[in-house]
Amino acid sequence: MKVDVLGLGESLQSFVPSDNFRIGVNDIHKHHEVDVVVCVDRISAFTPERFESISKSTHSKFYTHHEEWKGQVKNVQMINLSGPRGSIKGIETQDVPYSNNSTFVAVVLAYKHGATEINIFGADFNTHPNFMNNKLEIALKDFKQLFDYLRSKKVKINVSEGSKLRSL
Repeated sequence: MKVDVLGLGESLQSFVPSDNFRIGVNDIHKHHEVDVVVCVDRISAFTPERFESISKSTHSKFYTHHEEWKGQVKNVQMINLSGPRGSIKGIETQDVPYSNNSTFVAVVLAYKHGATEINIFGADFNTHPNFMNNKLEIALKDFKQLFDYLRSKKVKINVSEGSKLRSL
């Protein structure tokens, strides 16, 4: 099964909708419809406008580990993040490994949904304000470990042009 994972970075502009299963992050529906939304941030991390956009989105499931999203969005599916951050421990269980960004969790969920090919758009890490100092290196290290694991399971990973993930 092919899964398109959609972040909110610049390369999302290169995404062309297909019949693939789609997993997006946060307020992705402002750009594209998706089957699943992933949000690892607390409600307070969003401006009132972004929160309103997320809470009114339509999707089949909304994955989060924060109870506060219950009653704020439709179809909340609670997940248990397995640590430590960046570890792939728990990937073959009900738990969900995590990093410092929602796209990482979206890629893990793509695998858990049975993806044999994962196409990643908008996970650029070029201008995101949260990736200052060493946070970018942390994300890249975590993604490398995840990609290596997924490739060992014969999952093909495709990353859009312009993303720092392409080097992995």
